[in-house]
Amino acid sequence: EEVAKEFGIPARFQRFWLWAKRQNHTFRPCRPLTQIEEAGPVGQLKPVKNDEEEELRLFLEVERGLDLHPIALLEKSEDDILLFFKLYDPEKEELRYVGRLLVNPTGEPSEILTRLNELAGYDPVEEIKIYEEIKFIPKVMCEPVDENLTFNGNQLENGDILCFQKASAIDTEKHIRYPDVPSYLEYVHNCYPDAASYLEYVHNHRVFFGPSDMESEDEEALEEQNENILAKETNVDKNTEAQQSKVDIDTSKANTSKFVSKDFEEIDAMIDEDAIAAIDRVLSEGITLTLKSQHSVHGQEVPKLDPNLPEQLLQELRDIAFKEDLVEKFREGLNPKVNFNAVKEKIYSNTDAFSSHQLELVGVVVNLLNNIVMMYEKLENLKKEQDTAKKSTDQDNEALKETRQKILTSKISFTNNQTQLNSLDAQLADFKAKLEKLKGDRTKIAEIQDQEKHRISSLNKEVRLIFRRLLGDQIKLKSVEDQILEAQTELESHEKLYRIFKATPPF
Repeated sequence: EEVAKEFGIPARFQRFWLWAKRQNHTFRPCRPLTQIEEAGPVGQLKPVKNDEEEELRLFLEVERGLDLHPIALLEKSEDDILLFFKLYDPEKEELRYVGRLLVNPTGEPSEILTRLNELAGYDPVEEIKIYEEIKFIPKVMCEPVDENLTFNGNQLENGDILCFQKASAIDTEKHIRYPDVPSYLEYVHNCYPDAASYLEYVHNHRVFFGPSDMESEDEEALEEQNENILAKETNVDKNTEAQQSKVDIDTSKANTSKFVSKDFEEIDAMIDEDAIAAIDRVLSEGITLTLKSQHSVHGQEVPKLDPNLPEQLLQELRDIAFKEDLVEKFREGLNPKVNFNAVKEKIYSNTDAFSSHQLELVGVVVNLLNNIVMMYEKLENLKKEQDTAKKSTDQDNEALKETRQKILTSKISFTNNQTQLNSLDAQLADFKAKLEKLKGDRTKIAEIQDQEKHRISSLNKEVRLIFRRLLGDQIKLKSVEDQILEAQTELESHEKLYRIFKATPPF
């Protein structure tokens, strides 16, 4: 109810999660509070906390509609796990939070690709690559997620962070410094090896704001559509007020809010125009920024500090930043090993010992130095790219010369082949003339052949007639031969009778 009053989020639209410290020293939401735990006193909750913390840290999950007003939470089954998603744009070198999803652990990442494309504003069928952001220190651990294994098979659980990007950006021919999520996180880690997480890296790129500034900026950030689904971390006091269910939101975790200030835009413009002049101006004139007063942590006693500590820290920062001309060293190609961010964090951890003006200047100077370091790193990378481009140009020129010679050789060969082709065309023309003559001769022969064929057909008819006459003659001959035999037989009979009569005439 206290959260509902403070942030205008009705209790029915709230879901609190306990945080858990993992073996890799990261903190992630591990499970939602049960109905019994939510109904009971806050002091009875078993805290999951750092050794140095005296507060119970809870994660407040809130769902917002298009009008940014709280709406009913996504229904969660007992087995569903809560995953957070970030979108990486390699061309902009930007990694940003885009939302969260409740998924069934037995499902596969391939089943939520359309939903992820929707969160990113991509085409529903855009091919994407998913990575799990496991840890940031002591080294980056970011591994690809197998889309064909289940969420359980990928060892994903409540609170895990998944980063995704267009798969086409990994194989693109365009020159991209950090084409995938792991290479970008490695770059961030190399720039800020002492940063405990990517969020701390983002925080180090901004001028410091006190907690009250963060609270006011949170309200402005809620006006943006992309911020309406960002979950809030909450602190619940474990002391006497915690027994009365007094809930305070931990503003120290608000470093992911988007700050917009005209003054800081002017500072950035001044740095972009001339970083050296910007440093000189800070040293000679200072920069005045209006910051709201710092809020002390409720229920905590501020320990007494060494009165010399503020000046020692400021002197340490001055020595690092200004004892030697860092800009000149960078220009000379040197890379001084200085860690002004570590000193800045020491100063910010003792904010009560410094004036607002001192904190403002510390934030501005450190932010300026960080920007200078980044710009020199970028310039160095661009010079390397320039050298690579020059080498590539020389190689291309050599390749162009070789190609030119090949073209000349091909042209000579083309001319020779053209001569041969012309000769063949002439021969072909002769062959065509001969072919036409042969075609005429063939036609004549075909006509003669037709005549002979007709003649042969007529002769065949004559042969048939002759065969028929021959057959008749054979039949007639056979009949005559038979008659001759009969006549001879009869003649012999007559001859015998004649001889008898001759021998003995009858008269």
